Amino acid sequence: MADPDVKHDDYTEYQDVWQKCRDAYGGQRTIRKGRSLYLPELIGQTKTDYDKYLARANFFNATGRTVEAMNGLVFRKDMTVEIPESIKTWLDDITLADETLTDFAETSLTEVMTTGRGGIFVDMPRAADNITKAQAEAQQIRPYLVFYKTESIINWEMARVNNAYRLVNVWLSEYYKAEDGKQEVQIRQLRLTGGVYFQDIWQKGDGTNWAVKETIVPTSNGANITEIPFYPLSSRKPTMDVVAPPIEALVDVNIAHYQNSADLENGAHIAGQPTPYVTGFEEGYDANGNAVGSTLNIGSSTILTFANKDTTVGFLQCGSEGFATLEKLMDRKEGQMASLGANLLAPEKKGVEAARTHEIKSGNESGSLASTCGVVERQIEKALKFAAKWQGVTGEISVELNRDFFPPNFTGADLSAWVAARQAGEISKETLFNVLKYTEWLPEERTFEEEQDAIEQDGPTLGELTLEAKTPSANDNKDE
Repeated sequence: MADPDVKHDDYTEYQDVWQKCRDAYGGQRTIRKGRSLYLPELIGQTKTDYDKYLARANFFNATGRTVEAMNGLVFRKDMTVEIPESIKTWLDDITLADETLTDFAETSLTEVMTTGRGGIFVDMPRAADNITKAQAEAQQIRPYLVFYKTESIINWEMARVNNAYRLVNVWLSEYYKAEDGKQEVQIRQLRLTGGVYFQDIWQKGDGTNWAVKETIVPTSNGANITEIPFYPLSSRKPTMDVVAPPIEALVDVNIAHYQNSADLENGAHIAGQPTPYVTGFEEGYDANGNAVGSTLNIGSSTILTFANKDTTVGFLQCGSEGFATLEKLMDRKEGQMASLGANLLAPEKKGVEAARTHEIKSGNESGSLASTCGVVERQIEKALKFAAKWQGVTGEISVELNRDFFPPNFTGADLSAWVAARQAGEISKETLFNVLKYTEWLPEERTFEEEQDAIEQDGPTLGELTLEAKTPSANDNKDE
């Protein structure tokens, strides 16, 4: 398995699925670029006719909006990270490409929700021999994280290592700048050989055949590394196995909806232009024997007269009912998209039954979303632990993404009831504060003490001002 051109069987099977999901996430512009891949030509259509057919089609991007909504639910609250003080600055640029750890986590979650897969690689810039610690810090010679999309993880191999099932080979496609300044593809092979971690950099030096340009043997504190620091992401569990993308079913319905839209818009365009017709009309001839009446002018200033009493005229036009079937199909698919994950896009219904339905839908979505969050945070945590160990840093490291996806349903009437309870002395001031904080009417990071300080800084309340105005002063009884 040393040839970089060889792709894993699962990669070959899912490559088109990944592209489909990625294009749907990209929206109408990307889908239209796919042309007949997503919108097949009609029988007998010329290229000109197809281009017009394509231009009329409308892709309602339920897929992209759903993924963005899912991401927004997770990152509406900050992720919780515990890391040693000495390397906290890493979180501001975890990739050495000006990307924060939060940015990195958002990218990871979006990719896994879209394609169902990705990977995190931990690497270290190479430094000159005998470099000092201060020089290393100045040059940012420290571990960093790299995210690889599923399309870049082209092959892999698992095997038993000390009785444990471990990754022993993975081939990663990436770009590098060639000597002529152009971006070229290279393959970075991470391998475990004889219990030692190696990197082989494959390039096509002659433009046709792959060859190992360089072999790197990373070390940690002068010792060989005994594992491959690559952490796979999946929508179900941290594994190299390929699984179906979470949004695939939604994407299929979204594309079918797009095809219905093309037929509806194309049909409406053609049938929406009234076509005049005449029946029973016969040509006449003038005195010279020339045919007359072969051309009929129509318009507000033109009167058409016909000698034949059986002549009829009119317009061919399709009424709205002519497209009812297509419209119903589109409505049905919009409902299917809602149940498959796009319920945030569907109009809310009133009533207890609708609330229960929303709860069930949200539960299904958040269950899948929570599972994906668990994988992402677990693998980021592993990557950070390896990076810290590589740098010789000890201490607790933990990563947790927000699981409180939906804000509590707390209305103005609820607020009035809690405030009334406080005014009646039935609850304490701190209890009311905790209620407001839980229901997100107050900032999450605000403490009770900070809130009390803020209240004091605001000065007297309206009631206190009114009371002061009514309280007589010592001068009020003084004779003038």
